[in-house]
Amino acid sequence: MGAEAVRAAWQLASRQQGVIRRDQAREAGLTERQVEYRVSRGYWPTVCPGVYRVEGAPQSWKQRLKAAALWARSGFAISHESAAALLGFPRYKPGPVEISLTRNARPPPGVTVHRVDALPPKDLTFIDGICCTNATRTLIDLALKGSEQDVRASVDHALSRKLTSLDRLEAVLARTGQRPGVPFLRQLLHQYQGGDGPCESELESRVYELFEAAGLPRPERQRVVHVGGRLRRIDFRLPGTPVVIEADGYAHHASPLSFEKDRERLNGLIARGFRVLHWTWAAIHGDPEGLVHQLLQTLLRT
Repeated sequence: MGAEAVRAAWQLASRQQGVIRRDQAREAGLTERQVEYRVSRGYWPTVCPGVYRVEGAPQSWKQRLKAAALWARSGFAISHESAAALLGFPRYKPGPVEISLTRNARPPPGVTVHRVDALPPKDLTFIDGICCTNATRTLIDLALKGSEQDVRASVDHALSRKLTSLDRLEAVLARTGQRPGVPFLRQLLHQYQGGDGPCESELESRVYELFEAAGLPRPERQRVVHVGGRLRRIDFRLPGTPVVIEADGYAHHASPLSFEKDRERLNGLIARGFRVLHWTWAAIHGDPEGLVHQLLQTLLRT
């Protein structure tokens, strides 16, 4: 019976990122004495109060998130920067452990708890068995304390990958109230609804931020033009000028077919009288001043 209980507990933990709560171990068939033996001897290290990593399970960031979720039990969701990293927002990396709770609770060491009034099911999703706020709710939470640049890049990422939509964002904002960051999100929605599309990659977000840092006029984004009898979308265009900036990442040219299509598109733009500048990731990070100087020189010659 003991071996079967240990096996059942280990199998459950394997479905939970390698962690198990004390009462779950008891339900699997282990006695209180058997659980305490494993904890006291260090076979089951404590990750959160009452939550343990079973022997042989490697440590990971998702394991810490799952441990926080097991500790919370109910009325919770992994949220804020932790949810952003789970959802794959480029500006947020695994590291922090943040959780929203609908009740007051003393946070475990290494866990940040956000007290919230409610966590409606429509605001939640599951990633690798971990309950977290969905993209729309996460964007609202990020706006509370994140920089405007990081929030804008995250909105762009979520929209371009269809993790949310303008309608869903607008609906959640309508019931959010006057929280910090909400006016900025409403301003972004107004820009997008007015015709500017979201940046479709982290590189495009960096291009947009370079314009802001240099004090240049806000470029039009993702506008559609007729080129060679077809509708083509351009990354950035300076209003009232023929100057176009294309954000060139390797992923967009990783095959001969995509390379050929890009050259065809470029030739069509030039034939239409556009002045096309190509800005790469390496140039954005290595020589932003040089890119701005080149842009200004191009504008002077148009």
